[in-house]
Amino acid sequence: MKNISVFLFSIITLTLLWFFRMSNYFSSPTNLNDSKIELKIDTPDQDRFVKTTLVQGKFTEPTEIAVLPNFDVLVAQRRGEILLYKNNKKTISEIGKLDVYWKTTVPNVNAEEGLLGIAADPQFSTNSFVYVFYSPKSKSVNRLSRFKMVNDKIELSSEKIVLEFYSQRDICCHTGGSIAFGKGNMLFVSAGDNSTPFDQENSTYKNNGYAPLDSRKGFEQYDSRRSAGNTNDLRGKILRIKMNADGTYSIPEGNLFPKGTAKTRPEIYVMGDRNPYRIAVDKTTGYLYWGEVGPDANSNDSLRGPMGYDEVNQARKAGNFDWP
Repeated sequence: MKNISVFLFSIITLTLLWFFRMSNYFSSPTNLNDSKIELKIDTPDQDRFVKTTLVQGKFTEPTEIAVLPNFDVLVAQRRGEILLYKNNKKTISEIGKLDVYWKTTVPNVNAEEGLLGIAADPQFSTNSFVYVFYSPKSKSVNRLSRFKMVNDKIELSSEKIVLEFYSQRDICCHTGGSIAFGKGNMLFVSAGDNSTPFDQENSTYKNNGYAPLDSRKGFEQYDSRRSAGNTNDLRGKILRIKMNADGTYSIPEGNLFPKGTAKTRPEIYVMGDRNPYRIAVDKTTGYLYWGEVGPDANSNDSLRGPMGYDEVNQARKAGNFDWP
């Protein structure tokens, strides 16, 4: 498993190099209408680390992994399965399955919900707790829960619901759903804006893949301001909470809104996100990193915004990243 550590370190290094390169690139004003913009990225040598295939196949839409202290690996799959790779046996098997909402019955609508995130408790060696972020089939919410893992099985009856919030399922998209622990038992949770970038059929208002800003009554799912731009809503955000031993949480100092601030949610660390799909935390510095899925627009527009650029973002402190 040393190779896994080297591989993961290399991925992080590549991400950081990309980030700093792009920070320099965007430090000067950029004309969004310039179709000749070229992104020049110095790519490190791809042969500088060893790639080792642990297991091949046997996966269906894996979303996130958690490496345990003994180097076993938990794998979350969107359709609800939790898999366990046993490092000493080099085998993988299903150790639990959640009943998740992953496939919509609404015509012409895709679903992005399901089992989206997984993380092991920082004290897993002594408490065997596993955290997951998922969309329960029975309720239109996205949920953060804690389970206990016993004898290499997830005890579904041990579920402790930590946090949940409404998520509309009339139309897709953007769920986020990645979870990661930082230092000091801080748990970060990403949530997409739960809005669609596409156009309502026969509507005169066109999103055209840009930021959804339809303010008409009854078209709320076409307006990301109600979620990502709303200080009193957990969607379109990255949350930061401090987990307690009993499965409850407290609000740490330094979040975007102090606890008790009117019309805000104190769990919010970063707001103004479209779809912060995967996140990572530097446990030494506490810095937060995430991959932001960009707009669906095909071209830059000086009034509506950029085309579909994805982002790698860093937050050293709480802030608003301005979507939409």
